[in-house]
Amino acid sequence: MPVDSKRAVDQWRNLKNALEELDIQVSLVEQHPSQPDMVFTANAGTVKAGKVVLSNFKHPERKGESALYEEWFLEEGYEVHTLPPSVDFEGCGDTLLLDDLMIGGYGHRSSLGGLRRASKLLDTELVALKLQSPDFYHLDTCFCILSYHTAMYYPPAFTPSAIKKLKSLDLDLVEVDDYDASRFACNAVVYQEHILMPTGPRKIVKDLAERGYQVQQIESDEFLKSGGSLQCMTLWI
Repeated sequence: MPVDSKRAVDQWRNLKNALEELDIQVSLVEQHPSQPDMVFTANAGTVKAGKVVLSNFKHPERKGESALYEEWFLEEGYEVHTLPPSVDFEGCGDTLLLDDLMIGGYGHRSSLGGLRRASKLLDTELVALKLQSPDFYHLDTCFCILSYHTAMYYPPAFTPSAIKKLKSLDLDLVEVDDYDASRFACNAVVYQEHILMPTGPRKIVKDLAERGYQVQQIESDEFLKSGGSLQCMTLWI
């Protein structure tokens, strides 16, 4: 399905404006003409305490992004780490950090070996979750940390053993239903009690409001055509 470029830019600006209205400082990475998927900056790498482990993209179409992101991080003064070329790892598309705990997803884009190497480089404890549904190919499409005590997730995206690991964590797990998950409810940006979520989800919005969260829905249908949404377009640094 063709992308409406003007509409896509407007939707990206709406996200940027919403972040800035929450007093979040936004840094930009210049888009390279040969790398159209650079808008999905969550996949640049995983960042912790001035260090970054750069991604090794699985698909050839995105492999050229890594050198561009490396240049940006070096210019910004980060300690940059790279993984062996044979190791698939797609950054914060498949990793979430809770202080010294890394929750990682593998099976579609990132490998278990990639998660283990990244976790070691960033000195974190790893909880590795195997993803089973190709429709939810990155962890950030089916799992979202809301606070130190709460997360939302879509159970069918995970293997039974992965769900068992999740339930062993000290988290209140809020389940997302099929309808909301298919509209990328979990691909949300969270800041304190504020949640920026794609338009479309319904039940989860009510569930989160009952828990005291303020949900703002932002149109991102042009990016959904490429399999990404709001969280895919951000990277916490």
